[in-house]
Amino acid sequence: MSGYKAWSIGEVVEAGDFQTYIQNQTVMKFADAAGRTSEIGDSVSEGMLSYLVSTESLEYYDGAVWQSIASEGDITAVTAGTALTGGGTSGAVTLNVDLSAITIPASQISDLTATAAELNILDGVTADATELNVLDGITSTTAELNYTDGVTSAIQTQLDGKVDEVNGAVTTAATGSNVVRNITLSTSAPSGGSDGDVWLVYEV
Repeated sequence: MSGYKAWSIGEVVEAGDFQTYIQNQTVMKFADAAGRTSEIGDSVSEGMLSYLVSTESLEYYDGAVWQSIASEGDITAVTAGTALTGGGTSGAVTLNVDLSAITIPASQISDLTATAAELNILDGVTADATELNVLDGITSTTAELNYTDGVTSAIQTQLDGKVDEVNGAVTTAATGSNVVRNITLSTSAPSGGSDGDVWLVYEV
């Protein structure tokens, strides 16, 4: 099958040229594929175009078989569903995801026992567990580290609080209270002090 040819005014169109440049390069219309085969017969050649009424399809002959030029899809619209916005019925369609509206089904984390607070410890981790190498250099044993169990603030602050809680403020304890008192060891007679203080006198 040849390409395009321009004729001059008055030029005679030969039968071969008519077949090659006109007949073979038009879009031929047939009722169906069987009718196309019957009418064209052995004259079929690569590049021919045909339209089949039965299937409303435009096809071309590739030298061996008839191929569909384009097949229509059956999608008529893209509708935004749960956690999505956007969509459309024609042209380029965009869907946007609202991540805040997405929840993980409980069935997918049924074996998870960690609490939210425990999981939040991993906040900031961007790689595998090698990030835990920040513990390198710590020489304390597991038993020693376990002494910090229950610590929620500065250890010294918590210890000071325990002293006040058990003994009261030593310098302001009420008279007769059962608290720790000062014990003084001296060679002189007792002087000053508070109720409950102990003064030991020894001879030199």
